[in-house]
Amino acid sequence: MKHFITKQCLIMVILMLHAVIAFSANWEEATGPYATIVVADTGPGNAYYIYRPITLSSNAHPIVVFCVGSGSHPKNYDALLIPLASHGVIVIASTDPYQSDGSKASAGVNWLIDQNGVSKSEYYQKLIPSRVLAIGHSIGANGVMLASIGNPRITSLLLYMPALDTAKSSDLLVPTFYVSGSLDNTVPPDFVRAKYQEATKANAWYGENINQSHVGFGRNPSVQYYARAWIYTHLFGDLGTARGSFYGPNWTFNNASGWSVKLKNNNAP
Repeated sequence: MKHFITKQCLIMVILMLHAVIAFSANWEEATGPYATIVVADTGPGNAYYIYRPITLSSNAHPIVVFCVGSGSHPKNYDALLIPLASHGVIVIASTDPYQSDGSKASAGVNWLIDQNGVSKSEYYQKLIPSRVLAIGHSIGANGVMLASIGNPRITSLLLYMPALDTAKSSDLLVPTFYVSGSLDNTVPPDFVRAKYQEATKANAWYGENINQSHVGFGRNPSVQYYARAWIYTHLFGDLGTARGSFYGPNWTFNNASGWSVKLKNNNAP
């Protein structure tokens, strides 16, 4: 009997170690440990793409909802979304080319979280519904901001070159990272910075990357380095170097090379 218990304990240790090795990831690596798959024609009305690990673990995967820029499609952002999925997140993105009102983002979040409770769903008890990041590009950023304002399930925001019209930064209540590009002639950095400065109710950060234009940020190593730090901080609960990029008196993003301006609103609650 003693031998049996010892053997069982050994098996448990091996399984635990395997889980750590297989599913832990270094946020600084551009590609995570998961093999990925892209699922088309899924979600509400079969009008979404999902980027996800092929193999899903129980209660392990936070959610990202993504809104494309005007006239675009999720597949144009594969360079961004596939690496995200390789780090263990599940990304849902509407194929609607015009998502400025936020309805598609909110519907995608709600559908995926609902699937987490459906016993016959492949996502059943695989997600972390309490950790939802909304990412938007250009006018898609207006969409995810409105989705966040109207849907409390969204817990953080990442905005790439946000072209905001109806969404107001002053209405945001979740941590938000505004990213602009010095080479962007479509949404100039001064516009993005002004929107960041309007965020008075939420913790907010702003960065202007000197090598970034309006598109192609998924292939910009420096932009994606800090995007991963943001994701690991707010989706995976990192308390180390990822979180240290944005939080604390010695936040390291403040010293990032390749960024001409780095700001955070220390007065936010």
